[in-house]
Amino acid sequence: MIKSKGWDWNLVKEEKNSIWKNPSIESYYLLNRWKSQGKTEFLDLGCGLGRHSILFAKNNFNVYCFDISKEAIERTRKWAEDENLKLN
Repeated sequence: MIKSKGWDWNLVKEEKNSIWKNPSIESYYLLNRWKSQGKTEFLDLGCGLGRHSILFAKNNFNVYCFDISKEAIERTRKWAEDENLKLN
């Protein structure tokens, strides 16, 4: 049996322009498509530092994010608080 473990997010520095802070190009397509379809909820499994969770929250989606790493969740939570966004 393989034991799951989260990525060591302590290795990633807090830089505003870090690749870990910028959403993937595909996420903008999905964001616009889902908004045009009237979708309002977004589930981010394996959210990491929250780059996609933050993007969708900024665009008025109800965001639910999960990660196996406690460090990732704490940093995502802090980023959301700094941006005055609500994540679940």
